Amino acid sequence: MPYTPAYNATFAKPLVNQLIAIIQRDQASALGIVNPSLSPIAEFHKGPGTRTAFPWLVVSVDSLRFDPAATGTRQSRAQISLVLDAGQFDQEMAQDNAQDYARLLDVVVTTATLADFTAPLPITHETVPSGTTTPPAAGAVKEVFVASHRYGSVTLPEIQAPVLRVTLELMFDLEET
Repeated sequence: MPYTPAYNATFAKPLVNQLIAIIQRDQASALGIVNPSLSPIAEFHKGPGTRTAFPWLVVSVDSLRFDPAATGTRQSRAQISLVLDAGQFDQEMAQDNAQDYARLLDVVVTTATLADFTAPLPITHETVPSGTTTPPAAGAVKEVFVASHRYGSVTLPEIQAPVLRVTLELMFDLEET
């Protein structure tokens, strides 16, 4: 007898690629609104790989909490972080740039439609050799919310000057069958 799972839920994993694809698609337009002199995000990471060019963005799933009262579907809230490091020889400019990058990411995420998170999108990333995302099922993403922006100066071993780190905390409400 073949194994049949109770649910076909994909949880938060596909949202990481969807976010990268949406940011890659929309960042040029958002830069035009926020600060046309900023460089586009040069690198997109899902883990602790080598970073070579500022600014770089790390997208990570921080948690997934399930609704214990849900029946018949898997209802959950995913917390995903966008962590962008911006470097600048002029530390005064780095602070301004970091805040502009936070606004850029906020504009892209809040302007994207729910359908963007459930449609196959072109993506450039080593973990997606096909060049197209595999999204959650249509209708699975119920809400996307930018919960916070956090800023801080960090020192990285391979970088001489401190870099400014911007972290956006995103919340996704999901309902999967």
